[in-house]
Amino acid sequence: MSDLGTLDGIYSTASGINNSGQVVGTSYLLGDKASRAFLYSGGVMSDLGTLGGSSSAALGINNFGQVVGWSFLSDDAVVHAFLYSGGVMSDLSNLFPTGTGWSIDAAYDIPFSINDSGQIAGIGTINGEQHAFILTPESAPVPEPSTFVFLCIGLGMLGYLRKKMNKV
Repeated sequence: MSDLGTLDGIYSTASGINNSGQVVGTSYLLGDKASRAFLYSGGVMSDLGTLGGSSSAALGINNFGQVVGWSFLSDDAVVHAFLYSGGVMSDLSNLFPTGTGWSIDAAYDIPFSINDSGQIAGIGTINGEQHAFILTPESAPVPEPSTFVFLCIGLGMLGYLRKKMNKV
């Protein structure tokens, strides 16, 4: 068992892990009743921030490091779901197709998850009623640069070995 630590607060909770060992969750801040969504990667816990309010919580992560969760907006009265990708936290309500009647106002106990295709599952409101949804992005996530580097190294090794075997 490994202690992930906190963001200088009194406690933290983990709520998701991917195949790379990246962990997401919530950490409370020292001397404050606020919480922050965190990403734990490479032995470091990073504060993911908020959508302008005092608190946030990360609920799920996929193998591309994309994180979903909830955050207060600037007035601390409304909670929205977020997508954290490429170092940027985006309000999930702004990512939903316009003109569909959907709104994604999150609550503390509503689960959101994200798969490796970037599809997000959760609960939203359409025409005043809560419904489960799946949000499918228009484009697939881009693999991290390290994936491409390892692919090139592997292909280079195969070429080298093939050339060496042809000499024998």
